Amino acid sequence: MQEDFLHFCWKFRKFASPHLTTTDGETVTIIHPGQHNHDAGPDFAQARVKIGDLIWAGDLEIHTYSRFWHQHEHHKD
Repeated sequence: MQEDFLHFCWKFRKFASPHLTTTDGETVTIIHPGQHNHDAGPDFAQARVKIGDLIWAGDLEIHTYSRFWHQHEHHKD
């Protein structure tokens, strides 16, 4: 699967959004997918996601594999 395809799915919400949950069973709601960034930096800026009762806001990265988080050194920024 290509990241561009995942970006498209995220941007246009092409998934079963009423049924999103974390691995712990908490409900996930996409409030705003953010602004798609085609340059260097995060994939989406100013995204808003609600997980359980907590709203998260900020930059968002999408990868096809979780190991890419460390390979791309996102844990350092």
